[in-house]
Amino acid sequence: MNVVTQSPLNAEPDWDDFRLPITPHFFNRNHYEFPLVADEIQVCGRIFTVEQMRSLPTVRQEVTLECAGNGRLFMDPLPPGTAWGWRGVSNACWTGVSLGELLKLAAPPEDTVELVFQGGDVEYARSLPIQECYAPGILVAYAMNDEPLSIKHGGPIRLVVPGLYAMASVKWLTEIRAVNQPYQGYYQVEDYQFKPVDGPVRPVSTMLPRAMIVTPKEDERLDGQVVISGWAWSGFAPVESVQVLVDGQELPVELAEARGPFAWRGFSASVRLEAGQHEACAVARDSKGHVQPMQALWNQQGYENNSVRRVRFQVS
Repeated sequence: MNVVTQSPLNAEPDWDDFRLPITPHFFNRNHYEFPLVADEIQVCGRIFTVEQMRSLPTVRQEVTLECAGNGRLFMDPLPPGTAWGWRGVSNACWTGVSLGELLKLAAPPEDTVELVFQGGDVEYARSLPIQECYAPGILVAYAMNDEPLSIKHGGPIRLVVPGLYAMASVKWLTEIRAVNQPYQGYYQVEDYQFKPVDGPVRPVSTMLPRAMIVTPKEDERLDGQVVISGWAWSGFAPVESVQVLVDGQELPVELAEARGPFAWRGFSASVRLEAGQHEACAVARDSKGHVQPMQALWNQQGYENNSVRRVRFQVS
């Protein structure tokens, strides 16, 4: 892992971790030190233990989570905040109970506007509009990659919200409470706001489309036959295509079979190249027409940098 900050721990996987569809070392994003919390959660006034949740209908699904500040290090000028490179993203298989299923057993009051998800790490909390809380895929998770959810990754219970940047997937979840007016917590209305130089401020929310080249690595030396491969994702809709260019020339691209509605999708392209330095890039497009930009819009907190990354490598 590449440790970005030691305390609290913020760390990116190594590039080799991205060769596998399930990321062996999941990225770690923390605002505070790891807390110790009980293996139970309060949902609209009702207590559920992990053991009780295991007896409820189980959902197991792959979900790609990405830090909203992924790529901040490459914005110019550099905004304040944790200096994430390009590796603040990972894919895992999560197991838990559908949030909608829990809400059947612990129904919010009729006047509920939002649900607030309280983390055990000091004051971290986020909310979702009540109508979004019944969306397919939102999990109250207690396992990751078929193992009990570790403290390092938000255990014993965390929220997993597919499609949204990872700040929405509250870790060390202790309570889900109903409110009858929009939640005004710091991490809801102050932090995680997109603040451009000109234009309105808006909340950071849905993951923008991105293609991440895994091979070759930057400055890697290769033989003449080169395979460009990696992963692509979008929070808006499934990835429909990836455009791969080497030295400006577009290559035929093969998309791997989809791994589910909430997981990244593999892509690859092959080309024979002459000796020398070369440059590759990849551009993702989702099925709703969202396309990854060559350059992202600079903003004061350095969020949503989904600009196209260029990888330079050598052929001998």
